[in-house]
Amino acid sequence: MKKIIATTALVAVLTVGASAQAAEFVTNGKFTTLSNGVGQLGTSGNTTATGWSVNNGANASYEFIMTSATAGATGQFGSVKLWDQANGGANGWDGLAAHGGNFAALDGAYQDSPLSQVITGLVVGKTYALSYDYAFAQQTGFDGATTQNLKVSLGNFNSTTPNLVLANHGFSGWTTATFNIVATAATETLSFYSVATPQQPPFALVGSVSLKGAVPEPATWAMMLVGFGGLGAMIRKRRAATAAAL
Repeated sequence: MKKIIATTALVAVLTVGASAQAAEFVTNGKFTTLSNGVGQLGTSGNTTATGWSVNNGANASYEFIMTSATAGATGQFGSVKLWDQANGGANGWDGLAAHGGNFAALDGAYQDSPLSQVITGLVVGKTYALSYDYAFAQQTGFDGATTQNLKVSLGNFNSTTPNLVLANHGFSGWTTATFNIVATAATETLSFYSVATPQQPPFALVGSVSLKGAVPEPATWAMMLVGFGGLGAMIRKRRAATAAAL
């Protein structure tokens, strides 16, 4: 009976460990949960994205959630679309997010402000894996090359992409960024901020945002393997004892 209890306890510990590692800390990372469909975010727009916030009021953000570049989204000045292969852009982009879902389109030259989310439940000193897709594009109806970058922060972590010179009607292609970040507080703010010049409607795109527990350290893996080994030995002994009693 004691062996059975010990076996059950070991399985429970390993299961809890695996579940904790798989926990997702970002809400609505693919921007699919919206109050009123795709559109401009905030009070100047027509929708909100669950979990995410933007500047409102006099300096409201000019930021959108889109399903595709061709369909675009409606904002305070009408429909906003991005150049892709379906609407005359010679950039080869199919207009979709890299890994499904919607994407956020952040204007880096007009009413630019952060798109952010407050992350809770972190453990100080623990390592977490931050990942997201990003790209750069240009609004339809406008011409000229642009220079753009994307700034990302989470607590004490800060990252800025190199300045990218985007050709007329261009698209940079999607890039997946991944970082291991050590939490410095239980609650930290994740922020995306687009910066661009000149003012030729340049947009930074963000999709598939995720923050999970990072891969365990080698010592942790070793302890888990020892646990599995012990579990196997206990099962073998129990089977041998049962066979001998028959």
